[in-house]
Order: sequence, then structure tokens, then C-alpha cells
Amino acid sequence: MSNERNRQSWNALSRFYQRTHRIALDDVHYGPYSPGEKDLQLLGAVKGLDVLELGCGGGQISVVLAKWGAKSVTGMDISDEQLRHARELAQEQSVKIRFLQGNVEDLSALDDDSFDLVVSSHALNYVENLFQVFVESARVLRPGGRCVFCLGHPIFYVLGDALEAEDLSLIEDYFSDERHSWEWLDDQREPIATFEQTYWRVDQVINGLISVGFNITRIEEPKGYTLAQIDEQGLDALPYIDDDHATEEARRFIETCSKVPFSLIVAATLKRK
Repeated sequence: MSNERNRQSWNALSRFYQRTHRIALDDVHYGPYSPGEKDLQLLGAVKGLDVLELGCGGGQISVVLAKWGAKSVTGMDISDEQLRHARELAQEQSVKIRFLQGNVEDLSALDDDSFDLVVSSHALNYVENLFQVFVESARVLRPGGRCVFCLGHPIFYVLGDALEAEDLSLIEDYFSDERHSWEWLDDQREPIATFEQTYWRVDQVINGLISVGFNITRIEEPKGYTLAQIDEQGLDALPYIDDDHATEEARRFIETCSKVPFSLIVAATLKRK
């Protein structure tokens, strides 16, 4: 199953990933070289809330939510190694977070009506059943609770490689439901891990949330920063960067993200019962 493959791949990649990426500990990121929560203001006030992060990875966002005053923070991820990093990071940052290992399509370890806010950033493309994530999120949220889900934008999947390579033959099929397999390369451009993802269509995300009882309150397709904006702001101001940002390949990626959206972000509120 692809979930198990992704778990093994994140376990293999985790140390390399955490070494080669800087994820802010004072802002919630919504993708590389792009505006974060401080700019977009999607979460609202988190102080005093019980918050669940799905696909918490190395724990950076969970740490930020705890620093911002959440009453409690629970982070769930499929990768044991990512959670190891998350627990160490939380201890270093002197915040209390409950981290759970598991598939975010199955939140049976969590009680009904136990959270005020569910957050996820660039994790849900890895799941096999997005609708089940929405069903489970609605179950664990209290009536009137909120979710903010950030996913890879399907338009970037369709056009991203083609724009970067200036080769229109690389345009992908927007309507395909097939899982997409790809390899993460190390410093020597050798494969370090293989992942499987689905770039969920916009209608699948929106209609899925509506069908389980959410009211859509906001949609964002943030424009990535241009190279000129990054030079002006400085890398330290960005919520998420990687250490190869100066390469020609990275510069092409950054330029592409400023032309087509890398992320699709949906905020929604659970209808009161």
C-alpha cells in the first residue's frame, strides 16, 4: 500500500530533509518560498484552542501553534523518524505537544468533539482516501470547529514541470485520479526515497468538505515570492526554504511558483449540530 511506502520513505528521508530545509518556528508555512500565516491570516486566534495537526512531520507547525497559546496541541504523522525529530524539537523549544504515530485517515485514537481547530500543511496529497480524512476531521471537531487544509495545488502538478523545463509535452492530465510516483534526490542527485501522491482536484477538495458538513469560509491560492522579492526581504523572512535555493534549478522552481500556485488552501467551519 502506498501509505506504507510513504511511511518508509519519510523514515529514510527525515534526517536529510530536516538538515536541508529551514522551516520557521515563528510562523505557519503554506509551502516553499511563499507567504505564511502571518501574511495570510487564515487560522485566526489559536490562543486557548485545542488544536490537531494532521501530517505534522518534524513538528515545526505544532511548535508554532503551541507558542501562539493553544490550550493543547496534538500532532499526528505516519513517519516514526519525523516524529522523533518533532519530539526533540518540542523539548528544545520548551513546549508541550502530544505526538501520535498513525495514518491521518484513521483518527480512532482521538475522541469525538475534542478539537476546536484541525490544521494540515502539505500532507494530504500523500493519503490514499482524502474523503476519509474529512470524515474523521469532522468527527473529532466540536460543532462550530474549524479546519485549514493546505494541499499541493493540482494546477502546479499539471503545469509545473512543463514550465520549469519549457517543454509543453510535460503537461499532466488534470483529470487523472492515478497516484503519482516520484523520487526525492540527495545532494549527489541520487534517489533517497520514493513517494506516492495524488494531486486532488479542486472539486474533490471543496465538495468533499461540503459533503461531510463543512461550510467553506475562504480559499487561497498564494502567489509565491519572486526572486526579486526574496532578494528584497531576505531568506530569513521566509517561512520555508531549502538549502539549494541558489541553484539554477531552484531559481526556475521559484519563478514557476510565482506564475502558477504551488498551494491550495481551504478554510472551513463545521456546521453546528
